[in-house]
Amino acid sequence: MDGVGEKRLKTAVKSWLRDHLVRLVSVQRCTFIPQASVADPVRHSDMTVQTWSGLVIHIHLIDEITKPARLKRIVEHATGNGIGTLFIVDANLLPRPGEPVPADRWYLAVHALAKDHLYAYYHHNGQPALRRVDFVPVNRVEVEARYGADVDVANLRYFRHNVKFSAVKGYWLLADFETDLPPKSAGFRPPAPEQPPPRQENHQSHTPPPSPPPTRLEASYALLGVSRQASREEVKAAFRKLAFEVHPDVSNLPKDEAEARFKRLSEAYEYIKVSNRWI
Repeated sequence: MDGVGEKRLKTAVKSWLRDHLVRLVSVQRCTFIPQASVADPVRHSDMTVQTWSGLVIHIHLIDEITKPARLKRIVEHATGNGIGTLFIVDANLLPRPGEPVPADRWYLAVHALAKDHLYAYYHHNGQPALRRVDFVPVNRVEVEARYGADVDVANLRYFRHNVKFSAVKGYWLLADFETDLPPKSAGFRPPAPEQPPPRQENHQSHTPPPSPPPTRLEASYALLGVSRQASREEVKAAFRKLAFEVHPDVSNLPKDEAEARFKRLSEAYEYIKVSNRWI
């Protein structure tokens, strides 16, 4: 597929994905801006999803080789602002099913940032579609891609995950479309607890339980980019700095997005003040 075709596919995927996301009970709205208007891909995503519970998720559609260092900057910036991140890769950038590839390819960083699976977008019967891709080791230095069925965008999860892949190592806020939810789920929950691996003879292993999702207070501090131990003045200074950047009167963002971000910052700041009895 040539460059023009890839851009058309990406645009079609944005519209298709937004139509599916806005049908979810947890999603309040889903917006995107033209790629030409994205001045800084580290700070600005292809799509922004806002849930009724106040959580925000940035979705990045990757249509070119992207270095892990840049992926890390993206999740680092988003996590610092209390935002979850979800990457979806153009299938044309990935290897064929069963093809052995070196275990240091850039897309394995994306794989690690989605709890060891990856989403790929492509054309299927003339329509955009998503597929889950898993990379499994075939020897000490190679992995192979295994493609699953098309993904049904029926759920959106927001969670913290301790990524151990060296190039993107860290404790990040992430998101995915997985659906292993409790029977009475409201449609937006953190991932189900991971099961520990089976015990092997003469070998003991232990998988620590996943960390719980951040509380509203933790998310408020993260949104302002300060620690839980920050002083009143530090919190105030952080709020003023960020509020000035996104205020609708001065921000380069679309007005509705700037207003939404400014509102979230203000609500986070007020919640921190009330929680600490600073007012």
